[in-house]
Amino acid sequence: MKWNGRSIGGIALILLGVCSVFIWGALWALISYALAFALLFFGFRFWREADNLFKQICSGLGMLAGLLLLLYWLPKFIALLVATAMILGGWWLYRTGQSAGYSYRVK
Repeated sequence: MKWNGRSIGGIALILLGVCSVFIWGALWALISYALAFALLFFGFRFWREADNLFKQICSGLGMLAGLLLLLYWLPKFIALLVATAMILGGWWLYRTGQSAGYSYRVK
C-alpha cells in the first residue's frame, strides 16, 4: 500500500462518508423511503381495483401518507446522497493514489 496524499485523503473521505450515514440519519431515510414507495405503489394499485368509495378513500389516504413521508424525509435523503458521493469520491481518490501511474514528487 502506498501512503500518499490521495490515499490518505481517500481513506479519510470514505470514513467521513460512512460516519455521516449514521450520524445524519440517512440510513433511516433509506428505510422510510422504501416504506413510502411501498405505500404509494400499493395505494395506487388498490385505487385502480377499488369497487366502492370507502376503498378509494382508504387507498387515497395510503398514497397521501406515502407522499407526506417522502416529503418529510427529503433532507435526510439528500444527506444520504451526499454521504454516498463522499464514499465514492474517497474510493476514487484511494484507487488513483494506489495506481502505478500516480507519483507525487516535491522538487
